[in-house]
Amino acid sequence: MRNRELDALRGLAAVSVLLYHVFALNWSTLQDGVYLKPAANPLANLLIFSPLHVVWLGAEAVFLFFVLSGFVLVKAATRPEFSWPAYYPSRIVRLYGPVLGAIVLAWLGYVLLPHTVQPGASPQIAGLPTTYSLTDILHDATLLGGTSNAIGTLWSLQWEVVFSLALPAYLLLVRRYPIPASIIALAVCLLGWANGDLATSYLPMFFFGALLAQYWDRVTRAFRFLTSGRWYAHPAGVVLTVLAVTAMTSYFVLGRSLEHHGIPARVATIPIVLVGIVLLVVLGTQWRPLSRLLTTRVLLFLGTISFSLYLVHRPIMIAVAFLMGTGLVPAVVTAVVAIAVATGFYFAAERPIHRLSQRIARSVRAGEAVPARERALVDAKE
Repeated sequence: MRNRELDALRGLAAVSVLLYHVFALNWSTLQDGVYLKPAANPLANLLIFSPLHVVWLGAEAVFLFFVLSGFVLVKAATRPEFSWPAYYPSRIVRLYGPVLGAIVLAWLGYVLLPHTVQPGASPQIAGLPTTYSLTDILHDATLLGGTSNAIGTLWSLQWEVVFSLALPAYLLLVRRYPIPASIIALAVCLLGWANGDLATSYLPMFFFGALLAQYWDRVTRAFRFLTSGRWYAHPAGVVLTVLAVTAMTSYFVLGRSLEHHGIPARVATIPIVLVGIVLLVVLGTQWRPLSRLLTTRVLLFLGTISFSLYLVHRPIMIAVAFLMGTGLVPAVVTAVVAIAVATGFYFAAERPIHRLSQRIARSVRAGEAVPARERALVDAKE
């Protein structure tokens, strides 16, 4: 059974990625802030270097996707009806189907709309992709060989695919070697960020979601005080939520100070960010005020279209930038059009593909059940 709060968190993360791309493209001051450069505008500094940055997180929002994938897939793998033969084809269709649809949509955008850098264009526009070549399309369609910048968000999907294929290994580690595997996963993640290696930077993040799923009952018991009805339950929930958001934005809150002292900010804050993400997942499902907020219609709708929004928004932003330039109006147009297109893409492509993946899983499980019944009949006759 799907957890609606987690779907809503995905929706918020997708919107945060959308706003990250829109803000960074349309306001150079905010783009500089991504690299911890201070702005002259006090409001811009507040948006960059405070927990308010959670509204337009880029990388950290994707890290949330990774942790949630680890959590959800390991949870699913522990259910009695789970079937590995059914899981693999279903999962591949679920991931690759919408990606192929997004590639077609992006290609149409590049073909039908002008992507021409005009003389005197801003550096932000000059740096955008202008074509979507066959080579780029093939890279994006396979995912595992690296992705292009034409869509721009598919880089994370290659790690989703690798994790999905390696799910049995993750399951084995969290079940049999949770403590040493946790230490190794954190060390590998930190080394990956220190050395700029993508695989070792991102793949350990799925492990912490898997670990949370494996010990979910213990975690929820530890946070039972949030539902106790005691006077301190809600104040504690508020404090923990603020701490979770602050931890998720710690790269921006602490980054300048860390870099000033010669400490690599991204490496130093990765463990804090992951703790914040895990804490937010727990609070979203265990603290009733946050759970009720996450299950409002608007946030559930955003959760429903989150994957579609993540896939389609950046080519739309690029096309709008070439057509209208940068600034407030193009930013608003991008956000509105992206949500509208993502809604249509969900109903036209993602939902039918999701249902197809479910039918494939049911068909495989039904095929497994027939030999099992036949063996049972033979055993009964003997």
